[in-house]
Amino acid sequence: MIASPDRSEVFLAPESRKGGTMKAMIGTVLLASVLGCFFVFGQALAETTWADDIANSLAFSKTNYPTSNWEPYSQKLGVVQDALRRGDQRIIKAEMSKWFKMLRARDYGISDVAADELFNFSLMVTPTQEYGISVPAPAGGGSDLVY
Repeated sequence: MIASPDRSEVFLAPESRKGGTMKAMIGTVLLASVLGCFFVFGQALAETTWADDIANSLAFSKTNYPTSNWEPYSQKLGVVQDALRRGDQRIIKAEMSKWFKMLRARDYGISDVAADELFNFSLMVTPTQEYGISVPAPAGGGSDLVY
C-alpha cells in the first residue's frame, strides 16, 4: 500500500488493483454464465409443440361453443400428443388425417364456425408436409390434399 502525502488516504498499489479487476471480471463472467444457463433451461421448459397449440385452440373452442360435443376431438388430439412425445410418425399421420376429416365433416355436431376456426388454425400450425398428413378439400372442392 502507498500512503498519500497527507496520510489521510491509503491507495492500493497497481498490482493490487489488477487483482481486484481480475476478480470483478471473473465474477461478471460467472454471473453471465449462470444467467445464460437459466435462459437456455427456461426456454427448454417453456417449449410447446404444435399439438399443444391445437389443444389450446380446442380449449378455447370448448369455452366459446359449449353446446358442441368436443370429447371425441379431445381424445383424438390426446392420441396425437402421445404419439408426438414418442416420435411415432405413423400414428401422427393417421390420427391428424382423421382429425382434419372430423373437422371438415363437422362430426359429433360441432358448429360450422367452430369447425372452420379449428380446422384453419390446425392447418396453419401442423407440419403437414413433414408427416404427409392428408387434408380433406372443402365441400365440392375435389379430392383430399396430401402435403
